[in-house]
Order: sequence, then C-alpha cells, then structure tokens
Amino acid sequence: MTNAMRLAFAVLLVFSVLAFSAVEYRDGKVIFTFKTDVKANVVYLAGTFNNWNPTAWPMKLVDGVWRYEIELKPGRYEYKYVIDGKNWKEDPEAPAFVDDGYGGKNGAFVLTPEGKILPPDGASKQAGVSTGKSYELNPKRMDTIFVDPDGYVIIRFYAKDAKYIFIAGTFNNWNDKATEVYFIEDGWWEAILELQPGIYEYKFVVDGKWITDPNAFAFVDDGFGGKNGVFEVYREGGKLKVGAPRVAITPAEKLEEVKVQGIKPGLSIVDGKVFFAVKNDRAQEAYLAGTFNSWNPTALKMKLVDGYWTASLQLSPGTYEYKYVFIIGGNQVWQEDPNAPSYKPDGYGGKNGVFKLVSKDGQLIIEGIEEQAGGLPVKGKYEFDYTFKLDQSKYLVGSSTMGKLTLRFEPVKDSFVELTYAGASISKATLKFDLGNFTLGMHYRTPWSLPVGGSSTGLVVGYKIGSIQFFGGLGHESTGLPWAFGVGYKPVEVYVGHRYFDEDNYSIVAYVELDKPIKLSFTGLYNFNNTYYLEAAFETEQFGVNAYFDGITIGLGGFLDLSGKILEIATEYDLYYGDFLISGSYELTEDLVLDAGFEISSSYGLSIGLTKFFEKASVRVGLEMGDILNPFQDSYLKISGKVSF
Repeated sequence: MTNAMRLAFAVLLVFSVLAFSAVEYRDGKVIFTFKTDVKANVVYLAGTFNNWNPTAWPMKLVDGVWRYEIELKPGRYEYKYVIDGKNWKEDPEAPAFVDDGYGGKNGAFVLTPEGKILPPDGASKQAGVSTGKSYELNPKRMDTIFVDPDGYVIIRFYAKDAKYIFIAGTFNNWNDKATEVYFIEDGWWEAILELQPGIYEYKFVVDGKWITDPNAFAFVDDGFGGKNGVFEVYREGGKLKVGAPRVAITPAEKLEEVKVQGIKPGLSIVDGKVFFAVKNDRAQEAYLAGTFNSWNPTALKMKLVDGYWTASLQLSPGTYEYKYVFIIGGNQVWQEDPNAPSYKPDGYGGKNGVFKLVSKDGQLIIEGIEEQAGGLPVKGKYEFDYTFKLDQSKYLVGSSTMGKLTLRFEPVKDSFVELTYAGASISKATLKFDLGNFTLGMHYRTPWSLPVGGSSTGLVVGYKIGSIQFFGGLGHESTGLPWAFGVGYKPVEVYVGHRYFDEDNYSIVAYVELDKPIKLSFTGLYNFNNTYYLEAAFETEQFGVNAYFDGITIGLGGFLDLSGKILEIATEYDLYYGDFLISGSYELTEDLVLDAGFEISSSYGLSIGLTKFFEKASVRVGLEMGDILNPFQDSYLKISGKVSF
C-alpha cells in the first residue's frame, strides 16, 4: 500500500466513524443505535413510548450495530434494550440515566420541539453516571455560580448594554422566555434557579441572542457547532452544592511544547552509550521499556530535552527490543519507536523496535535486523470504569459502567489518525499530516497541543523556518470564527487569539522554557475581560515543583525521587469557598502504586486507591467517601483500568 493510499484510507476512516450516535434526531425521527458484545439473535427497543413492551419493536442489525427509527412527539422518554426478548440491558451511551426501580438504570432523554436530544431535569443524580457526553472544564472562569443560603442556584452574567435577559436550559426544556434573569448592579445580571441534584446545560438569551456563559464551570457541545454551559448540582454533607460535572475531563492539559534543535530522533551512540530520542508533544511523562529491563514500564524515566524525550543506557553488544511508554492525560500509552532501526511483531498486533549493538574496531555501532511483518500500523487502548455505591443494607449497589476505546492509525511516519470511541459513537478525534517543515492538523472535541487549551474543534497549520516555528489555528463555533496565531523561537513562544482561548474575548498567551541548569517553565494567559491563568514549574532529576493561580484557585504540587521510588503530592485551595484538597501517590514497588486524597469543604472527603501495573495493562481499586462522618451517604467503590494493544 503506498503512502498516498494509506493517507486516503485514514481520511475515510475519520468520516466513517463520525456517523454513530447512541440516540439522535434526524429527518423527523429519533434514531436509536446499540452495539453489544453479547451474542444476540434479535434486540428489541422498549420504553415509555411503547408501554415497555419487550418484543414490540425489533431493531435491525446494520454493520454490526442494532438500529431503530421512530417518530416521537416532543417530551420526556425512558428506555432499555431487550436482548432476545429476555435480557434487559441499559444503554451505556444514553443521554442520561434514571433509576429503574429495580436497582438498575433506564436511559432517559427529552426531545425538544426543535429536535434536540437533551438529558431530563434531575437525571444522572448519582456521581459518576455517564451522560454519554464529554465535558470540558473551564480553567479561566470567574466565580459567578453558587448556591445561596436558601438553597437556590445563583448564576450571574455580565452584560452592561443588555435590555433583557433570559436563561434557557435542560431545567426548563430550553424555553427562551420561561426564566427571566434580573439586573442587579454595574452591568451584572442574576438568575435564580430552584434545582434538584443533577447535571444541567444552559445558555443565556440576551436581547434574543443565544450566548454561552464564559464563566460556566464546564462546556459541552450543543449539537450545532457551539457550546452549552454545564454544571452539576449535588448534595454534600447534607447541603446542596454546585460545580463542574464530577465526570468532567479537562482538555486543558499543560503539555510540553516541542522544540527540536540538534537532537537526532531514533537511536545513536553518545559517549559510549545508546542514546534514545523520540518526539511526542502530547505526553506529560515518558519511560523506556525493553528486554534490557524486563519490560518494566516505569523503571527508566526519560527526560524532555529540546522537545525530545531522551534516555541513555550503557549496554553490552547484543540484540535488544524496546518500546516507549508515554503518560498522556494520566493514562499509560505504549508506542513503538517511529525511527527504530528495525521492527519485530510484539505478539499483540503491533511492533517492537529492534536493534543490534555490535563492536567494531573498539567502537559501538547500532544495526538493524531484517524487518518482520507486524500487520497494519494500528494500535490502541481500552479504558474501563466500574462504580458501585456503598449501601448500608445492600452493601454494594451498581451505579455506573463506562468504557472508552482509543485507536491510532499511523500509515506513515509522524502522520496519524487517532480516534476515541464512547460506545458506538466517537467522542474525540485527531488527524495530523507531518510534511517536514509543514504540519496540517484537524481536531474534533479535543484541543490541539498548546501551552494552554484552545478551541476543542478546528483546523491548525504549522510551519518551521530554521529555529522559528509558526502556528495558525481556526476554531469552530456557530456564532463566530475563533482564531489564533503564534510564533516560537527557543525558549519563548507567544500566541494571540480571539475567542480561541476564551469564549468571547481576545487573549494573549506566553510560554517560556529553560533546560539548563535546571528545567524551568512559565505559562501565562491573559484574557481581555481581566481573567488570567499563571503557571510555573521547575524540575531536576531528584525533585520538581509546580504552581498555578487563576485568581480564585491556588495549586501547588511536585514530586520527589526517593531512591528510585517516586512520591507525588498536589494541593489546591479555593480562595472564595475556602475548600482545600490534597492528594498524592507513592510507588510501593516497581509495579504497585498507592494513591490517596483528602478534601475539606462543607464535609470531609477521603479517597484511597491501589494500582497494579502489568506489561500492557493496569488495574486500580479505589474507595471514595464524600463525607467520612457519614460513610454510607456518598461513598463509592471504583474499579478502573486500561489495556493497551
């Protein structure tokens, strides 16, 4: 297969997977799709729309996915799938969940007159229940949402020239005239909502124009190319609280920016040692594993030097196999070296890098071996999370199950497609073409790798002239065109943007990184609405410290190498509410890590977990208590893990 054919296949793969969704509205019909690994002769759709008849509506099997289309009137619906008319199964990708009265969950949604599929009010009351949506935390927000002493949720919004404002959301079926927002002072308006625990989406309607709240706790795709604000109301210590959805994942990971100067990717001999260098601009940490260290995934930590993850080993002549282990968003991702001298099948559908170290005339030389076929250049990982609520009478009650599959197709060096599925639907995707000095990329529901998070969906281009790197990015929104431009010349990068780093404002981003004598970095973001984000970090081989501040929250953390065992600690303090959080982890052995956390707010929360690492997998068992004084009120047992292949 030629490189051109592989790239064409990659593009087709991206567009083909975008077609799936668990429940969607199209051409006047609600379309249900369900994919199961359980062998089934037939799957039926049952719910409030057909009086829960388990055999009335048989679904059709199309390309491995069960499908049913039906015309429904606007309203609230609950449903389940019935395998072979006997085995009732909840939809893991339902828009929301509600208790079915038998210890399980029904899928639930609201169909609006405009054809939107939305979670019902009060659905997904228990923490950790998947709504089938991907939330993006908002690290740049002002603190404008809180619960007042009477238990009402207050949302404030600044619009000094507005004549009238309403708030619409899942709590009022998106009625743009039902809930008025009241003017208070100095351009600020205030919405007062009486809400039960649950996850809610919303927008403001300002003089008839729909506006996303720039100070929302988190954002979620609105289905029309824009974003809704989203928050969760929950009980803690007997009181109502409001915050970001507790299943939210921040996309604004602070990633190391790649700056390549002088280092040759792949393997080389430096000072009589084998020198490994690889580029990965998405990784927060990197390790080297191979036959030389019994494939231990965390024994040999790599250093980030000039944009390359590097390691140096003293090895005797012989033949060795190896892989890199990247830590991306807290997940362990095994990856073959794209610049390895040769390859060998790894036994799991992928390839290991292979090299032969020989001595000639007193000099070490790296040679490849005859390459062996390893199948298609596709690798991936599967992540799972099972949550059980502690119950005083039943001990454990099933609460939620979540699974996520990530596939990466790399037809040619440094050009790839990476897709993440949540059930039958794609939750995010990245497409990158590296053409030497020119880079073209597309990203869907995941920000491009920058010092701070930008638009979640869009197009990016990069161009390098010598040591100067240029960046251009366009976002995607229904109400405008976000853009950003940046230039980098080691050790400084500067970016400017409009609605790219902040929902409605111009922004300036600066990033500085020094490698000698110690690794030191600084990140600064300023939005023209006077919000900001600052972060600084320094690191040596033995320890590191990092800190950040956004005007409301102070964070401080670091790590310490204790004779080869890593201790990590992170703290966070909320200046407005006075909430305090401390968490940490410690390597008990090379493949066993203990983690714990303690939170002081209106109650005392505690979490503790133990993670076991295997060659290409890990499993964590943890206990989370919302209030240690009431252990059965808000406590969960969680089993999570991932498998790479």
